Amino acid sequence: MKQAISSSKTSPKQLALNIISVLPSRSQVIIKKRFGLTNNHPQTLQMVGDVYGITRERVRQIIEASLKAIKKSSTFNIAQDFWKKIISLLKASGGLEEEGEFFNRLKKEIPQVKGNEAAIKFLLFLSPDIILEKEDKGYHSFWHLLSKSKREIMEKMKRIEKYFSEKKSPLTLKILSSWARKSFSPSMEVAELAAYLKISRKIGMNPFGEYGLFTSSEIEPLGTKDRAYVTMKHYQKPSHFSEISKLLNENKSKGLPVSPSLLSSAWLKQVKVQTVHNELIKDNRFVLIGRGIYALRDWGYKPGRVVDVIKEVLKKAARPLSQDEIIKRVKKQRLAQDNTIILNLHNKKFFKKLPHKRYTLVRSYKVLEG
Repeated sequence: MKQAISSSKTSPKQLALNIISVLPSRSQVIIKKRFGLTNNHPQTLQMVGDVYGITRERVRQIIEASLKAIKKSSTFNIAQDFWKKIISLLKASGGLEEEGEFFNRLKKEIPQVKGNEAAIKFLLFLSPDIILEKEDKGYHSFWHLLSKSKREIMEKMKRIEKYFSEKKSPLTLKILSSWARKSFSPSMEVAELAAYLKISRKIGMNPFGEYGLFTSSEIEPLGTKDRAYVTMKHYQKPSHFSEISKLLNENKSKGLPVSPSLLSSAWLKQVKVQTVHNELIKDNRFVLIGRGIYALRDWGYKPGRVVDVIKEVLKKAARPLSQDEIIKRVKKQRLAQDNTIILNLHNKKFFKKLPHKRYTLVRSYKVLEG
């Protein structure tokens, strides 16, 4: 069971200042400004250079030389306990974690994190066992243990992305975890898999805990209709367009934890009630089965009048059906009252009543009689 890290008497900020105390005064000030050790606001190389009237390159050289001097000094080892705590946290997520997520977790585990983020980043930067990979077009910036190579991480990430492209539809973490243990290692924990998902820029998550590529409309909805489709698919019941609108505006997610870095901002947009109705009525994934009530075509519902649904039911059955059988089957495809269905059955143009309250299509009845 994971244990919370106990507080230390020395804050990360003070620890960082103690480590750089072996440097000449100007070098200390440059390090403080560049890494934001005193005010938690790092400055650019240009900003630091302007203070001393030196170039960006010269600032970089001073910082590089200072860091080398620190690593050779006696003060370098005073951060060993701090690094051990950080390493244990990274190991809990498989040895890697997206930068933003990692600092969010640190805030829960280390009481002194708030206001000390810059100092912590500086201490991590000094660690011989922890590496920061800067973001690029394929992934977010992330920290990882030296024992877990960047090449290994990239290879696994590509395999995960390929798996999503092959499956086409979004997947739950449970399904992904089962696949990952077969594909990578039987001992791969969910936390490690989740870390890969959060690092990739190509992978996202919808409000219902499903992961997939951002190229999927169920992860990156293109509009109200896509959001409505995914929402209705998970709530599994026909709903009035005003109810659907309410669900979308409340961003209902059944209480599932959703990482901000994975959730598309499209899910957070507010929609107008009439917009939902206008979008759904034009999309063939939805069926209007009552006054303003929509269902998904995937559920077996059919568009059209009740009489047309009854005709389809009898045609598919290829035999006479009782009144109760017809009512039951029609209700699986159309929201209608029993009396409405019975009333439509009395339409002699299309239906013929047989003995024992059984019905057939008129043309079918003539064929049987002939």
